[in-house]
Amino acid sequence: MSIQSAVSAAPATATVAAPAKPARPSLAARTRMALLVLVAVYPVITGIIYLVAPFTEGWPVWERNFVVAPLMVIAMVYFIIPGIQSRFGRFIATGRLA
Repeated sequence: MSIQSAVSAAPATATVAAPAKPARPSLAARTRMALLVLVAVYPVITGIIYLVAPFTEGWPVWERNFVVAPLMVIAMVYFIIPGIQSRFGRFIATGRLA
């Protein structure tokens, strides 16, 4: 059987089901995630500010933030958020540690 005949042999009424949408996390799960991110981000942003401060002394706040923001985003995207999700994923989803 050729590919063309196999395609034409398929029923005309066959439809492809759309992929199911993933379930939205509950408000409690989002709140737990937000609190964990806050606990992780606060010391990191404080450390970055202390590291950058000597090099940006006398700069306006917007210029200092122009340096700090990319460092913080990189830390969050590549280290903080994945670390929280891998270590606390079950707690975020269920509210139980074990």
